[in-house]
Amino acid sequence: MREQSDWDIVERRMKSRRFDLLRVLEAAYELESTHEEWLKNVAEAVRPHLDDSFGLAAFEFVRNGDGPPTILQSQHLWMPEPLAAVYPRMFASMSPELRVRPFRLGPCVSGSEMMNMKEEFANLPQMKNGLQKFGMFDSIWITATDPTGRGCGFHAGRKVIAWTKPTEKRTWGQLAAHLASAVRLRYRVLEAEGRAPPAAVFDSNGKLHDASGEAKEAEARDTLRDAVLKIEKARGRQRLEAPTQALGSWQALVAGKWSLIDQVELDGKRYIVARENEPSAPGPSALSPRERQVIGYVRLGHHDKLIAYELGIEHSTVRVLMTRAKRKLGVRTRAELLKTVDEAPGQR
Repeated sequence: MREQSDWDIVERRMKSRRFDLLRVLEAAYELESTHEEWLKNVAEAVRPHLDDSFGLAAFEFVRNGDGPPTILQSQHLWMPEPLAAVYPRMFASMSPELRVRPFRLGPCVSGSEMMNMKEEFANLPQMKNGLQKFGMFDSIWITATDPTGRGCGFHAGRKVIAWTKPTEKRTWGQLAAHLASAVRLRYRVLEAEGRAPPAAVFDSNGKLHDASGEAKEAEARDTLRDAVLKIEKARGRQRLEAPTQALGSWQALVAGKWSLIDQVELDGKRYIVARENEPSAPGPSALSPRERQVIGYVRLGHHDKLIAYELGIEHSTVRVLMTRAKRKLGVRTRAELLKTVDEAPGQR
């Protein structure tokens, strides 16, 4: 993550805002706002980690199949006006195949990396004749999506040509997992018009105040309570002293089913509520819903450890589900599995 020069006073001590990765999650799970307000609020949270003095392009999209995404909304934030004027023309000039690459190679990839170039990236016409006059020699793409194809993303300029590092990919992969989960949850709550009650309500000490449905079962209660306590620990000293560890312990889902979000009552008390937010994924009817979910993330190019984080399940469980799906479909390799799933008539 990038260094950030400005500092905040928090609880009488100083902190570098670049370390506050959890602020991105908290902004993402703020449900009480319009889609436009939500996107800008999340952009403000990611800005300290992305903005290299060029501002950000923030966008919400839906992508069906393997084609280019349909942009539902976009915002050019904190950009110099001349640069903001260039952005729409630059993206309009990209071929459909090129527009797909950030999504196929995401969730975190640089422009030069996307083109499989190093120094020669500077000689591309759109860079040499367009963006370099603003001091922009590369860029970074963040694309957050799930198997439904709905998600959000960010594009930010960089002053030097550089491929993303493994640590960047891991951190942004985890942040993108939460962003995609939050987008899915927002639409789920919107479609329910607020009628669906939380599956469970905990206080910050892990005490259960209410539960319904599957969340009432003892194993589910224990799993949710453990997740609540991990989140609260991450929000303590870990938040600033071990930010990547804090992010790693706050998985994007609990047991592949629930998102945990804050709910503040009128009296100021904060509760952590569990809401059902299981991702849906198409696939052959011979596969279980969880197997289709895992394959859906594999189709996005996500590796097994990231899929485990996205679903809130064990890494070993992802491997078992992949093996089981291969056996059911009579294939041996990951590539054969994806090809068979894509060609299967039993999609649903």
